[in-house]
Amino acid sequence: MRSLTAHTSHVNKVLFSPDSQYIASAGFSGELFLWEVESGQRVQVFEGHKQTVNGVSWIEKGKKLISASGDGKILTHEVSSSSPVQERQDLKSGVHHLRVTKDEEYLITSTKSNMITLWELPDGEQVKKVKSDEKNTGVLETGRDHNHAIIGGLGPTIRRFDLPSCEILEQLDAHEGATMGFRFFDEDRHAVSVGYDGVLILWDMVTHQALEKFNVGDQGYYGIAVAPNGLEVAITMAYQVKRVSLSDLSVVDNELPAKGNYSVDYAPNGNQLVIGSADKTVRLFDLNE
Repeated sequence: MRSLTAHTSHVNKVLFSPDSQYIASAGFSGELFLWEVESGQRVQVFEGHKQTVNGVSWIEKGKKLISASGDGKILTHEVSSSSPVQERQDLKSGVHHLRVTKDEEYLITSTKSNMITLWELPDGEQVKKVKSDEKNTGVLETGRDHNHAIIGGLGPTIRRFDLPSCEILEQLDAHEGATMGFRFFDEDRHAVSVGYDGVLILWDMVTHQALEKFNVGDQGYYGIAVAPNGLEVAITMAYQVKRVSLSDLSVVDNELPAKGNYSVDYAPNGNQLVIGSADKTVRLFDLNE
């Protein structure tokens, strides 16, 4: 395990570039950095955010990065420049979630008031808004092979929306308390979710039924990612990351020094796993060792 340190506060989001050569990391204090995987060096500091960066997505095959924060700013960055090349302003209450559709035609953000704001890319014109309700307040995932989105939050229900129409396709009973993360895999035919209740659910998204429910821990903060080959899922929680086999639900535990481990991502080449933690650290695991 390698530790990458430069953040001055909690690391909120980590995300590998599509070519697996770089990692974007976002912090509670508005910091957004670019790291080179091979050297472990910070190679770019992206400017423009003043508050917590809550969403990061790569576009244009890794040439650009879109980020959104608690100050309501949505910024587009070229990886070669520290200053943003485009700025949008969402509600002043701040952006809580950000996702990009598979075809990169649309950007989706969630705020306190709107659980879906649909923006056209690359120009950034707003297309639709769907108001938030008490329970489902944020976009957790967009499809890898189809244009749809999963909306979740407090309470046991998650909903699937068509894009760009924003029509509800179905709603599913998921986790007690809150759904913390949801990821599609297997060409969107399957998915996994994890809740604040400590339960992992494996979903059949063709029949929209829960296939398996598996207790991975006590209540806590959870991040989730699915390996590129679809064979395992990584779940972060207090002081550990668990890698769960999706074939037999066997678990490999790795201890971590941080209580809060907010974000996790697999490299697209399947060789590394990265975690962003509350102790200001980005941790990089080599999965081949």
